Parts: sequence; structure tokens; C-alpha cells
Amino acid sequence: PIGTIEEVKGDMALVRLSGGQAFQVSIPPEIREKVSTEVDAVLSPTKGVIVDVIDRLRERSLLEYQVEKSPKVFYEDVVGVEKELLSLRQAVEWILDPQVRIRREQIIRDPRMLEEAGSILLFGPPGTGKTYMAKAIAGTIGQRGQETSFLKIESYEIVSKWLGESAKNVKEVFKLARESAPTVLFIDEADAIGRARMEATTDAGRDVQGMLNQILTELGEGFHVNRNVSVIFATNYPSVIDQALLDRIKRIIYVPPPRSMEDVKRLLDFYCSKVELDPAISNYRGGLTDEAFGDVWRTIRSRKQLYEASIPERGVTVREQYVVTPRDLKNIVQEAASEASFASERWVTMDRMLPLFKSLLTEDRGSRIIS
Repeated sequence: PIGTIEEVKGDMALVRLSGGQAFQVSIPPEIREKVSTEVDAVLSPTKGVIVDVIDRLRERSLLEYQVEKSPKVFYEDVVGVEKELLSLRQAVEWILDPQVRIRREQIIRDPRMLEEAGSILLFGPPGTGKTYMAKAIAGTIGQRGQETSFLKIESYEIVSKWLGESAKNVKEVFKLARESAPTVLFIDEADAIGRARMEATTDAGRDVQGMLNQILTELGEGFHVNRNVSVIFATNYPSVIDQALLDRIKRIIYVPPPRSMEDVKRLLDFYCSKVELDPAISNYRGGLTDEAFGDVWRTIRSRKQLYEASIPERGVTVREQYVVTPRDLKNIVQEAASEASFASERWVTMDRMLPLFKSLLTEDRGSRIIS
């Protein structure tokens, strides 16, 4: 049998087979120099001694396919949350951009104050641009000449039904982020993996606790320092995040939906500028005429969405009523453009967009997101 060498101590090694069984085995003197955690072991039939070592065949993790090098999203593409983007930039640019790091080190004279690790929590309603903001960080720094990776992980990709496997997945994610550095590691739906720990009396409780403990270890407490890796968590439900994880988070940023009619128009104009608009509704600056937008606003203004969230440990309380999110507006413009192209039309008309805006009203008008 062939197994993975997990630990070497003198003339003994801990070897784990693919089925999960682990064995303490002896290392013959003639191959002792070849044995390390970087190679695999060929065991004797009795599994008591290593008879040979072979190079480890490294299988490419599926996660590696999710690493996006210098994404084509930039700061100017982030509209409506400029203040929040600035706060995010202040927290993470020095980790990723060597020029910003040099300037920081010139100002902070005591090297003990030069923290190399830090994490951010973005929270807010779905569709307000949390992922886009994080991606714009990597894209803009890449545009400056420092190729920067963007690695987005959905929490469900980490959680496993097998006991202990979730913690192993966390370790693999952070390992990949370090190998791809400088990296923006974006962990979405953080409430699924950073949820307050339950009693560890069941397998589920032990797995949650083990996974969270691994996250805390990877974030760094003097042992694992994430130099050149910016860890950004995102959630719609910040109140369930474990206190120990909150203690590791350097900055918490609320990413709001558009709060006024003017905010909605600005966002809609931004997305409309990306498509060919009917000249009858275009203001020739890329957006809608006031009259055309008035039709849109009268259609959607009665829609009421409510978002409530709190983080008592940080004194954060949010209660926000809104009409649409940036994702809603983007999806409508994209769908209208797709319908127009399918119908062999030259541009997007109001006849294409208004029915899509009206469809928003058929959703649950009492929609509430409560954290």
C-alpha cells in the first residue's frame, strides 16, 4: 500500500492511507534521508515499515481553477459605494501593493506595529456589490503592474459531511491563497463557516468547532502570518458570526443598497451606458433621460425591501428600507439587452425594460432580511 507521510520523528513516521487509516511505521536506515512529508511512502504488506518512497503525484485542486489573475474589474466600475470602497482600500491595499507597503513602512518606524495579517468583514443585503468591491481591489492593483489573484470561495465549498474534512478544506484554501499571492481571498456567506460554535458533543458540533478553529489558526495569531494575502469575509447575517472570529477581524464595513431616487438613477445610468440604448430614451451621456427614468421610478417606487442586522459586540445596528439593489438593476439591463438581441433589434427600448421592472413587484413585497 501507498500512503501520505504526515509526520517524521527520528526513525518513525506517521503514514495515512487513502481510506483514512493512519499507521506509525519504522524507517529503515538506508532510506531515512529520503523520507519526508514531501513524498509518499510505500509500506510493507504488514504496514509496519516503509520499504520505499515515491514522488507525490499532485492532483490539481478544483479550487485552483477559481483563482482569477488580475480580474478586469477596477475602482471606476464600483458605483454608489465609493465611501465603503475607500474604507476597504485603506484596510487592504498595503497588504497587496508593494508601493503602498513601502510608504506605510516609511511612516511606521516601529516594526512591531507593521501587522502583516488582517481580515475584513463586509455585510449588507444580497446584491449590493460586496464581491465586486473585493474584485476591484485585485483588478486595480493588477492594473498598476502587480499581478494580483482573486480567489472567491463559497462557504458550501468548504463544509463537508465528513468529520474533520471541513477543517482540512479550510487549510487547503489558505494554502492556495498563499501560493497565488498577492491574493484577495474572498469568503462569501461567511455565516456558514464562521457561525458561533455549538456544544461539541455531537459530530456536527465537533466539525463546526474544528473548522472554525482552523480558520482562526489560518488568520494568524503569531503562527501563520498571511503576508500578501488579504482575507475578506462577506455575509448577509453578521449577528451569527462567532465572537472569536470577530476578534480577528480588523474592520467591519456595511455595504448599503441605493438609498434615494438619485442613487438608483446613477446606478441605472451606469449599467445603461454599457448597452446600446434607444435614442428616444438616451440622454446621450450613456444614461436615461429624466422622463424615461421617471417611468421606471413610478413603476418600482412602491416596492419595499427591509434589511436589519446587528453586531452587538461592535455596537453595530442597521435597519434599512430600500427599493432595489445594484444587482437588480444590472440583471434587468442585461436581460433587456438579451431579449433585444434575440429579437434582432438594434437597441434596448423602454418597452423591453419596463416589464422587467414591473416583474420585481410580483416578488414578496414584504421581503425582510433579518440578522
